[in-house]
Amino acid sequence: MSAYPAELEEHWSAWGEPLEIRPIRPEDAAAHDAFFHRLTPEDIRLRFFAAVRDLTPAMLARFTRLDYDRDMAFIAVREATGETVGVARLVREADPEVGEFAVVVQPDVKGHGVAGHLMGRLLDWAWAHGMRRVVGEILAENTPMLDLARGLGFRLRHVPGEAGVIEAVLARPDGSAVAELAA
Repeated sequence: MSAYPAELEEHWSAWGEPLEIRPIRPEDAAAHDAFFHRLTPEDIRLRFFAAVRDLTPAMLARFTRLDYDRDMAFIAVREATGETVGVARLVREADPEVGEFAVVVQPDVKGHGVAGHLMGRLLDWAWAHGMRRVVGEILAENTPMLDLARGLGFRLRHVPGEAGVIEAVLARPDGSAVAELAA
């Protein structure tokens, strides 16, 4: 397991509220669980594609204990309270040059740019760590997430055989994966 990348921490403000944006750490497990419980059932369903009532200890460990050279999760933390209010995660697929993203923010911060900022940080990290492509699956009814993905430059297409699921694909800006997107 690689060392925590403290150099990736930043202070950022959204709607006038100071937030700390940083990689998630193992000691964030309790705050991450509390964040999960502040999400609406609909937010959870759109993120996990299923109704999930609780995060198991194994899930919390998987979400907070990262090999920072392989995978990344940036969180947004309210500086005033220490509450996690959003997370964007990138997990490498079987192909180490491809990462799958997921992002969710709690209801009171939606529409304030937090998800977009977290995703921007995640994409910068992906390109700096040799990824050629970032992908994600989004429920077709999740129009805010589809809009965010479009705004970040992702190409969207329906997943064959999976009605209601859209695949979002973004190639590294240098064009190294453009040929793969055309396939």
